[in-house]
Amino acid sequence: MTKTLIGPPDPDEHPPGPALFDEHVERVVLAAVLHHPQLIPYLMAVLHPTHFNSPACRELFLAAAAVRHHKEPCTAAAVTAELARRQRTSTASFLEQAKDLVTDLGRAAVPAEPVAVHYAAIVRDLAGLRRQTTAHREDLPPVPMRGFLIDDDTT
Repeated sequence: MTKTLIGPPDPDEHPPGPALFDEHVERVVLAAVLHHPQLIPYLMAVLHPTHFNSPACRELFLAAAAVRHHKEPCTAAAVTAELARRQRTSTASFLEQAKDLVTDLGRAAVPAEPVAVHYAAIVRDLAGLRRQTTAHREDLPPVPMRGFLIDDDTT
C-alpha cells in the first residue's frame, strides 16, 4: 500500500499560538500596587520586573519597587516622582508611557485584593510560558508537511 500526500506543503506558515501576554492583567496588578499598600510585599515577592511584557508596565513596577525600597508610601505621586527621576538618567521613551499609565491607573477601578493576587499569578505564569516557548523554539522538530495522506491502493 502506498500513500500519496494531497494538499500543498506549507512549511513557512506556523499555526498561531496562544497570546502569552495580557496587558489588561498587567495593568490590574499595577493598579493594585498603587491602591492596595498591604499587597505590595506579596506582589513584590511573587513578581519580577521581567514578568511584565510591556516595557511601560515593567518600568512602573521597577519604580514602585524603588519607592518601597526607600520606605516611602507607594502612592501614584511617589511612583510618578520616581519615574521622573529615572527619566532624567535614562533615554528610554517608554518612561513617559509609564507616567501616563500611572495617571490612568490612579483613576481606574481597582478590583478586590483576591482578584489582584490571582492576576499576579497570571502575570507570573504567562511570563513562565513565554520563557518556556522561547527556550524550546530552536529544539523543535521540523514542521510536518501540511495536507493529508490517501491510499493509492483501492484493493
